[in-house]
Amino acid sequence: MAQDSEAGNLFSVGQRAMAAMQAHGIEPTPENYLVWFTHFAGENPALSRLIRLLEDNNDGFDAERCQELYQRFFVRDDAARVVHEASSRVEDLLSSLVKQLTAQREESEAASDRIDALGTIIGKDGRSETLAKIALALRNETRRMAKNARELGKELRASSNQVAILRASLERVRREAETDPLTGLANRKTFEAALRRLAAEAVEKGTPLSLVVVDIDHFKRFNDTFGHRTGDVVLKLMASRLRNSVRERDIAARYGGEEFVLLLPSTDLDTAVERAESIRADVASHRLRARGSGKDLGVVTLSMGVAEYRPGEPLSEFFERADQALYLAKQQGRNRVVDERALAKTDPATSAGDAMQDCAPAPA
Repeated sequence: MAQDSEAGNLFSVGQRAMAAMQAHGIEPTPENYLVWFTHFAGENPALSRLIRLLEDNNDGFDAERCQELYQRFFVRDDAARVVHEASSRVEDLLSSLVKQLTAQREESEAASDRIDALGTIIGKDGRSETLAKIALALRNETRRMAKNARELGKELRASSNQVAILRASLERVRREAETDPLTGLANRKTFEAALRRLAAEAVEKGTPLSLVVVDIDHFKRFNDTFGHRTGDVVLKLMASRLRNSVRERDIAARYGGEEFVLLLPSTDLDTAVERAESIRADVASHRLRARGSGKDLGVVTLSMGVAEYRPGEPLSEFFERADQALYLAKQQGRNRVVDERALAKTDPATSAGDAMQDCAPAPA
């Protein structure tokens, strides 16, 4: 009866999911069905809270929105897949170790029973020839136990080595999957996964989340003048400054080329602007010199755009506001921080277009 009741509940949840998709005009793909079934089953409170918030705001549930929810709450990235596979291998090894230890325990218990039996014989028959036979049997039993112990030791050492190799391999793969090889910061994929996670957390806890998009001014001109090797040094220096400026839960990542991003959980817009301005001023206050020749390479400046997450909005819109603010900073002369509030005072499309034009390679 309990199984029938559970099946009925699941059927009811499935019906509600299908009805909701139909009401919103959503195609009933497996991914979309999983999102809505999970919501009505109450299995993911953060997902349900976000869906209710979107419904309260009368935001539409088109294919793109459902795909974003699916990506945010259900898709594991490659690093997670590697962790899962490696964990399974470790579990297999541990299971093997348990079996070996169980077999050794059973063998020891059997040997103990045999020795007890020999002791009983000694108590009943104390003749010298019987004692000699028992002594020989005890010696053989001891040798057998010692051999088993040595073999078990070898197997345990081999298994331990495999675990150590797996751990080192897993750590290496994790680092490679999550970091940019040049700067050592988080890469774009890691940033996007963190953005999904922290946005869901911001909705669930009602805490602010801010984003800073950072671009090195005139970086192409710098590369053309001093060479790509020096350009790489500048990128590494920039990464070091960002790494030193973030808190434990902040995410600093290289988004691509000379563009970086800072993801700041539990940080409102005003605080994020203050932190961005501190970084910009610090970078602009240092002149660069070539390590070998001591040649003056000038000053690196940054343009930065800042936005605060609006609970329930598509993450693409959140990033777009910060990116538009960055373009506006470029248009206004670079080496400055502009936040999303400035976008209301100008035409974002014009600002972006002018900034893109301004970022074109300088004429020879």
